[in-house]
Amino acid sequence: MTATQGSFPLTGTGKLPNVTVAFPGEHWSNRTASGSITPGEAVVPAASGGKLVVRTANASDSITQLAIALRPVDVPDPNTGPSALGPNEIRNQVIAQGSYVHCYYSGAFVLTLVDPNRTYNPGDRIGWDADGARPSGKSGSGSWAPNANADIDDVFEVMEVRTVGSDKILNVRSFRGQF
Repeated sequence: MTATQGSFPLTGTGKLPNVTVAFPGEHWSNRTASGSITPGEAVVPAASGGKLVVRTANASDSITQLAIALRPVDVPDPNTGPSALGPNEIRNQVIAQGSYVHCYYSGAFVLTLVDPNRTYNPGDRIGWDADGARPSGKSGSGSWAPNANADIDDVFEVMEVRTVGSDKILNVRSFRGQF
């Protein structure tokens, strides 16, 4: 059977979730955000006011405490009509300063917050590029990129690559053990 394009074709990854958990490994939701964090970004622990918080990773951070950030709860949008947010937009909403962050330290993920200008192949190792380009429709900077371009290397192994328009969707797994 040949796939037939429907009435709402997928032409890019801009409106898809930045990250989807395919298989959960070690994950915790006991820390709050220090600054605004976009779901799918790499985060590291930091101290603030005597408490342990997480912040977006930068080029000088180490992989040893790196996690991928998600929202702990996706609260439905109370708005109705054309301005209502759908489930994917809710999932990608920025995690505000002081809000809880669900940190995944290991597992398997589907990533769309990847640098669209890079080439990916199964078996590639990718890391976090703090200045990396994001696909059209995903604001900010920072993306998952091949190790040659990443600031923090060897976070995930690419298992599968799919292309949607000029954007990429990566199925990845972490190198860390599950616990």
